[in-house]
Amino acid sequence: MVKARNALFVYAGLAAVLTQLPSLFPLRLPDLRTPLLIALAVTAAALGLLLAVRPSAPRPVVLGLGWVQCLLTIALAFVVGDVLVMFGCWIAVPILALLAGQLGRRPHRALVAAHVISAAAWVGIACAVVTLAVIGMTTRDLDTAVIVYQLISYFDITVLPWTNFATTLTGIALGLTTRWGLIRYRWVAAKLIISFAILASAFAYVEDSVGAVIEKAEHHALTGGTTDQLGSGGGVVFAGFGLPMLSLFAAMLLSLYKPGGKTRWGRRQAAKGDVKIAKITPLADETIGLTLRPVKGSLPAWEPGAHIDLVLPSGLVRQYSIAGESDGAYQVAVLREPEGRGGSAEIHQLRAGTHIGMRGPRNKFPLVDAPAYLFIAGGIGITPFLPMIAALGDRDWRLLYRGRSRASMAYAAELERDDRVTLLPADEVARPDFAVLLADVAPGTAVYCCGPESLMKAVEEAMPSHATLHTERFAATARSGAAEAFEAVLQRSGVVVQVPAERSLLAAIHDVDPTLDASCEDGICGSCEVRVLGGVPDHRDDVLQNHERDRTDLMYPCVSRAKGRRIVLDV
Repeated sequence: MVKARNALFVYAGLAAVLTQLPSLFPLRLPDLRTPLLIALAVTAAALGLLLAVRPSAPRPVVLGLGWVQCLLTIALAFVVGDVLVMFGCWIAVPILALLAGQLGRRPHRALVAAHVISAAAWVGIACAVVTLAVIGMTTRDLDTAVIVYQLISYFDITVLPWTNFATTLTGIALGLTTRWGLIRYRWVAAKLIISFAILASAFAYVEDSVGAVIEKAEHHALTGGTTDQLGSGGGVVFAGFGLPMLSLFAAMLLSLYKPGGKTRWGRRQAAKGDVKIAKITPLADETIGLTLRPVKGSLPAWEPGAHIDLVLPSGLVRQYSIAGESDGAYQVAVLREPEGRGGSAEIHQLRAGTHIGMRGPRNKFPLVDAPAYLFIAGGIGITPFLPMIAALGDRDWRLLYRGRSRASMAYAAELERDDRVTLLPADEVARPDFAVLLADVAPGTAVYCCGPESLMKAVEEAMPSHATLHTERFAATARSGAAEAFEAVLQRSGVVVQVPAERSLLAAIHDVDPTLDASCEDGICGSCEVRVLGGVPDHRDDVLQNHERDRTDLMYPCVSRAKGRRIVLDV
């Protein structure tokens, strides 16, 4: 929205300036030019101010004003006939696309259909014009040549610009409302270059060439000349339309096969990030520590238990607990998981100096106030507990740390120096009886557990009633429950979305508001949290603790649903 807002202010300024400048070419409806330019400037400025003052303004209002400024531009360009404003379409349409964001299924299909239809019309007209150019080159009748080149000129100044504009602008809108972008991928950038090149050649070269051939043909027709006297003019016209026609076929093939990867700019954008890996430190077998420094400014404040999302160069997003902070840099630990989804393996291949994206920190595993603490860590689950025990200092706490072996347990050497820490390597010690162990904890003890699902379940089953359990999971649990269809009211926009049984609430929301944050989409990271204003949520996430599962003020729509037929959300 920030890009759209800034573009709106620039566009409003340009429209205001044009009111003081004369048109470069004769207009069809000159009396309408200034009033429409004033209306365009006011509309664009009003929408820009609305987005600046109220970024979460209702979507129908924002898109309504966006459509008004777009339609005013089209009216000025093609009804009034202002050529300068015609090129303003390349500002108005991208603004509208940025305001729309990621489109839902139906609008996306409609936009694709418009793009395909206009592209097909453009190719068809181009083929017809090239056919006329061949007739003009081969005919021996000057009167026929005159008629042919007049038809070519007519097509060149009427329907061809319309189809060019329609195809290019719908393509730009598609690029901006999908993950393809405009210059992120080679095939998209190539199509954009082809479209602009054809338009530029039409204005700078082809139109004048056709006019010169018509003038020469008419002269020789009146003076009794022959088609041989047209010289190379016919060939020039043929080339002027033939090459664009071949370029259009190339653009069609690019759309079908999408060859090539990202552009250099696209790779640079993917490589840019909010933090830089300043240092990589081996911590244990298959575990490394990352020292993350900000690319600009300083890192946000955080509290023990917080985690961050790392946006990797491939686009994968993975969550990691903050293990500590040193000299303004975050410390995180990453275990390579050969059977994982590829994120940890990618991180292990990165090098110091790499820039990556970061979101957060968020804290869904806070350190609560309690008379005593028992931390139970399994493997890499030790990381959120490091800042917790550092914050507790000399207070009453104990740590049980279990791993496959000492060599695989990160931070084990430092931790075992404290007599409140018990290391439990699986190749040396059998897993303790948690029922016996937890029965002896003091009343009110806060028990924290993070690790593999088998460990988490064992602790949950053994928890006594006189203590409270706090958990953080790496993977979603298999929460069961029938999925029923319901509707969600998005209060800010006033839109009501239908959520079928087979679809997530998050996916339905993204059809309307693709800006809602999301990361794991498995109900474990908490990034998609939304406030509930009405109705009762059916919590199916692993973010809320057991004692929080009756909350009705928030939910995580990636996995959670509604109890009943309707829920109202602050979206």
